[in-house]
Amino acid sequence: MRNFHKSSAIVLCFLLASCGFELQDTSLLSSKLGTTYIQTNDPYSLFYKTLKKTMKSNGFLISDNRVGASTILILNEDEFLERVITVSSSNYPKEYEVRLLVKWSLIHQNQTVIESMQFTQDQDYSFDQNQLLGKVNESDFIKQALAEQLTEKIFLRINEVL
Repeated sequence: MRNFHKSSAIVLCFLLASCGFELQDTSLLSSKLGTTYIQTNDPYSLFYKTLKKTMKSNGFLISDNRVGASTILILNEDEFLERVITVSSSNYPKEYEVRLLVKWSLIHQNQTVIESMQFTQDQDYSFDQNQLLGKVNESDFIKQALAEQLTEKIFLRINEVL
């Protein structure tokens, strides 16, 4: 029985290796980009703060000046949109959808590498008027999670191109 488990594990490893399965690695992205400047219209937006914090924690060199940067990440737009999905019979909202829309482009070594990309990510949540404070916190938590997910998508896209 023990040999069966070992041989099953070995066969599974060979199958995964042969099918082309590969984990996407963005660990070397910071060295590929060099010094990065993030250009935005709103330096106080949740997405910008999340992107900058994630880049710093992953070893990216962030420049406060566009002149000395080898890479410029341009955030043309990043906004959260909330809309009511369903309402109760008494016309109170029962479910909301939160959507994060990010339009961005990338200039690397004075060449436009990615021109005008748009990513969206959305999440819905139930709403209860009696739990207003908790639902506001849930909305904030969802917005933070969406910002982190789109940050990761941007890293993966940049890693594909460079």
